[in-house]
Amino acid sequence: MALTFDEIIFKVKQLDKSGRDQEAMSLANELVARHSDKAQAWLLRGHLHALGKDYAGASADLTRAIEINALEPHFFLSRGKYRFLGGENALAVEDFSKGLELSDYHRNDYYRETLYFWRAEALLKLGRRSEALSDLAHVRDDFRFWTYELRTKADLLSDCRNEG
Repeated sequence: MALTFDEIIFKVKQLDKSGRDQEAMSLANELVARHSDKAQAWLLRGHLHALGKDYAGASADLTRAIEINALEPHFFLSRGKYRFLGGENALAVEDFSKGLELSDYHRNDYYRETLYFWRAEALLKLGRRSEALSDLAHVRDDFRFWTYELRTKADLLSDCRNEG
C-alpha cells in the first residue's frame, strides 16, 4: 500500500532526525516528483538541502514553494535565511521584506519579530546600519536567534554602532 503525502512527510522527518540524511533526501526527491504541486514538499526538501549547506538548492526549492503559494510569510522567511547563509544578502533583504508585507496582509504577527531580526542581520552584512537599527526597534531586547551563530539583539545593536 502506498504511503499518503502526510505519511511520507512524517517518514522524511523521522529519517532526518535519526541521522539518515541520504535516505531522507532520496525520499524527499520522490516526494517532490510525485507531489510537485504541493508547496510543503518543496519546503521540506529545501530544509534538507540547507542542513547539507546546499543553500542554492534550498533557495531553489523555496522559490518553487513560493510559486505554488506566494502568500505564505514562512516561505519568504525560509528562502531569505537560505539566501543570507549563501551570501545573497540583498535578495535575503527582499525576502524578509516580502515576509513582513505578507504579515501585514494576513494581520498576523507570528513571524514578524523574526523577520525583522533576520532582515537587520542581512542589512548589517550590506553595511546598511541605520536601516538595521530601525528594524531592531521592532525586536524584544532579549531576542536571540541562530543566524550564522547564536546572535542576540544586543550583538546586532553593537554591530550597528561599530564601524568594522
